[in-house]
Parts: sequence; structure tokens; C-alpha cells
Amino acid sequence: MEDIISLDSFQPFDGMTKMFPHHNFPYFSCDYNLLLTLANYFEKAELPILNNVISIYRFNEQKIQTRGYFKLEVLELEEGDQILEEMGISIRRKSPALDTLQDEIINSISNGHPISIFIDLFYQRGRDFYYNKKHGLHPVFVYGFNLTNGEIYTVDDITEYRQYSLPFSEFKLSCLTPEHVKMPDYFWEYALVSPGDHESSNHKKSAHTNIHKYVENMFRYQHEITESLNNILLLAEHFELILTNETIIETLSSTIYRKCSEKYRLNTLYKYNLDPINAKDTLDPLLDQIINDWKAVRFYSNKAIVSQTFTGEIIDKCMGLFTKIYTNEVHFHHQFYLMLEAARLKS
Repeated sequence: MEDIISLDSFQPFDGMTKMFPHHNFPYFSCDYNLLLTLANYFEKAELPILNNVISIYRFNEQKIQTRGYFKLEVLELEEGDQILEEMGISIRRKSPALDTLQDEIINSISNGHPISIFIDLFYQRGRDFYYNKKHGLHPVFVYGFNLTNGEIYTVDDITEYRQYSLPFSEFKLSCLTPEHVKMPDYFWEYALVSPGDHESSNHKKSAHTNIHKYVENMFRYQHEITESLNNILLLAEHFELILTNETIIETLSSTIYRKCSEKYRLNTLYKYNLDPINAKDTLDPLLDQIINDWKAVRFYSNKAIVSQTFTGEIIDKCMGLFTKIYTNEVHFHHQFYLMLEAARLKS
């Protein structure tokens, strides 16, 4: 019989996978997948994490030849540490030596504490963009250790966000590399510091407070969000030149999964009676169309890159799609803020 120490109930956040089963989309970023996975393990509500993000379109003409010329920027209202603290989850940061790392992992897991270890992606097999090419630190959950065969059990997003297993001897190579000078305390242990609150009345009160906070934050950023929609038109205006930039597919893919993240959050918020005017019937088809049109822009952009044809019919199709996306975004946000105003008055 194998000697395994693990957190049996530890499962990766799968909300985005269930909504978009054929895609490997994070909720806005890998950091938020981590936070949502912790919330699930410690039986905490998702709302404080879901509602911590404001997304705003950005365009910078000066960066057209490089990176960052266009993005759906993610603004975080609070640091992840602060959110976890408010949820009653503590973080203990350490920098164990490599010869004690196995003991530290086993000790944490034996105490029921999940760990995230920041590894150097240069040494992680399966991540083609980085492996033996590029250095960069990335958090990986560790939830188990097989003492019989020396394997470590992790949650990561190498090909999709799920559970993985690999030899500890291989995993250890990615820890405490020269890259870790940027983050010496690479070992983060999470623990519950307050008892789980299972009283429905308190849960409802907490949810109501969080929804109110979300609505007020959205109104605080309303002008910046709605004005940022004009950056879609600026992207269209410069698109013939941008299409020759090799980062365009990555840029569009990022925009798509962040719009999908907005859809996941919106569908979660509906469950908390945020929609007293039944705006859902208008908002959902608009958001689906926006997502599909961004996917179509990516399809035609990829077609242009493969064929090395950067003018003519493909450009015209993308121009039409940008106009459609902009129009639908304006309509969506008008209806969205009507819904929030009605929710605000109701509360």
C-alpha cells in the first residue's frame, strides 16, 4: 500500500471550466484561480474574490510596435492578501532550504494546510513558452505527497487548471533558483484563523454587504469604464498596422477570456437578486455576442497572419466586427448600469 499524505477535499476551482468546457480560461488570471481554489477548500464564499476586479479597455498608440498597445485591463480593488485576511485565511511565508523542503511540505499538509510554492517556469516541463527558454516565477498549489514513490501532487494550469503529479526530484529543480532573488519567501502556507460560519443569516448579511460594495465600486468607476469603450474604436483605427504585430493573437485571447470572466461573475451575481428589472434577458445575449465577435476577430487575424495577407477582405471583416463590438458594449453597459441603479434603490 502506498504511503500518501494529502488534502483529500482539495479541488481546483472549476467554475470557468463548467461554464466554458472546451476552453482553459482562468477567472481573469491564475492568481484569481488560486484565491477561488482556497475559498472552496476553506468553505468560504466566492463573492469577495469575484467582485474585487474592475475591467477597463486600454489603448496606447505608442506601444503598437511592442506590447501593451491594447488590453482589457484588470484593476484590483484590494490586494489578495487583504481579501484572504477578511475571509479569515492566514498566509505564512517561508523560505525553506531545499534539503528541508520535503519535510516542510509534509508538515503543512499533515496539519491540513494547503501550500503555494513559487517555482521558476524555466524548469517546468509542458509549459512550452518558458521551459528551457524563459525565467519567471509562478505559484503552484501543493496538496499532497506520495512517500512511497516520491511524487508530489499539485494544482496548476500547465495545459489546463487541474491536478497534476510529478517526481519531487524534478519539482525541486524549479525552487530556489537565481530567479527567486525576486521572492526569497517562496513557500506560502494557508490556514483558517477563524471558524467557518455556517449560519445562513450571517451568510446572507455578508453577501448583501459584498453586493452593496460591488455596486458602489462599479458606480465609482462608471465614467472610466464607459469612456474606455472608445478604445475599441482606436484599436480598429490602427488595426491594419497592429495586425503585423506578432502579439495580436495573445492580446485578443486575453481579451476573450477576461470577457468570459465577466460572464461568470454576472451569472453568479444573478443568484443574489441583483437584477430587479430582469435585465438578464438583454445582458446575456449581448455579452455572448461580444465574446463571439472577439473570437471572430481572432479567427480572421490568425487567418491573415498565416496567409501573410494584411489588407483587403480580412481587414474589412474585422472593421465591421469592431464596430459591432463597440455598439454592443455601449448597449450592454447602459443596461447594466440601469440594473445596478435599480438594485441600489431596492437595497
